[in-house]
Amino acid sequence: MDQTARATLLERGDIMATTSDNDPESITTAVVTIRIPCGTNSDLVTDATERLLRAEGVADVTVDELQGIEPQLSATIITVGVTLHWTTRITDTEVRARLADVPGLESIGL
Repeated sequence: MDQTARATLLERGDIMATTSDNDPESITTAVVTIRIPCGTNSDLVTDATERLLRAEGVADVTVDELQGIEPQLSATIITVGVTLHWTTRITDTEVRARLADVPGLESIGL
């Protein structure tokens, strides 16, 4: 994400915009695989969204694409492409650490 900053040129007092893309993002796109137990009261996408919203610092989740469904005896494993909106800027390492605590999460692809 570009961040625009202002820089003053010392000799002339002119102001120019500068950008930096080295800062961590507040939006992450990922592909995640989540195990959803049988007998939940919602559909698979809603359940996956609710689980991802439990991660620390997640403000919003959008499921962009349902990539796979694998029914099991006691659960269904789904793979979804998601967009995660964070309350603060976050690095990929922090994303992985925070999503690791999501119940049923089996894999994360950033």
